[in-house]
Amino acid sequence: MSFNKAECESKFSYLFNTQHSGLGGVRANIIRLLRSVDLVGWSTHEENGRLDRRAFTRFATGSTSIFSRRQHVEATKSAVSLLIDCSGSMNAGGGERIKIAQEIAIQLGKILDKADVSFSVTGFQGSSDVDGFRSRDDYSAIVTEYTTFIPFKTWKESLAKASAKMGAIDLCAKRGTPDYASLTLALDDLSRQEEQRKILFLLTDADEYNVDRMKKVQTLADKLSIKVVAIGIGNTKVAKCFDVAENVTNISGLASASFGKLLKELR
Repeated sequence: MSFNKAECESKFSYLFNTQHSGLGGVRANIIRLLRSVDLVGWSTHEENGRLDRRAFTRFATGSTSIFSRRQHVEATKSAVSLLIDCSGSMNAGGGERIKIAQEIAIQLGKILDKADVSFSVTGFQGSSDVDGFRSRDDYSAIVTEYTTFIPFKTWKESLAKASAKMGAIDLCAKRGTPDYASLTLALDDLSRQEEQRKILFLLTDADEYNVDRMKKVQTLADKLSIKVVAIGIGNTKVAKCFDVAENVTNISGLASASFGKLLKELR
């Protein structure tokens, strides 16, 4: 795929600088939740260190724990993976769904960048071969999925450097939805990051999930101590598959009470 770099950078800049009413509260909550801040304070009741004048009354009663020492508690750092469904269905109806996903990804990227959080943005698409499939509800079929990942922003890459690729997200929706394989591989990649707290945001319009298979993804995420936040674009089945999930129909959905509920689940 080849695109006009200047046009994609211009689109990114426009979406990045667009202000959405009500999004400020969500932005502040995410930054407060994920920002890495080292804590510095004083530990009292120590037997050596700096003399604590407030402890003289204890000293008068024979206590030797009258000192304080400076403490440094290293912050819990976060790694966030944004995984975007770039299948053909996201491009249906004039591409409105992929455009919503693109704007959500850019706005979330803006927030994560400000919070100094390590994050990546990856699209996925591909195909599936099904052996023994008889009906949509027949889960005994053997499914082989082939995934292609689109690295819109890699882990070590700055958001500014990735701006042209982020501005091209809406141009990349085609092919099928190998969601199970893509999520499994994305979880494996995220689990290898060095940060202590790990979160995967999934943006998708899929409404024909094999719920049993997708619940295995949730089980794997729990085993890896990764929190999955599934954001359905439109009327999807994400709530049936993931513990933390909500549907949105536009970027304003990020500022709604429903998205606020998702944030509470990250604490």
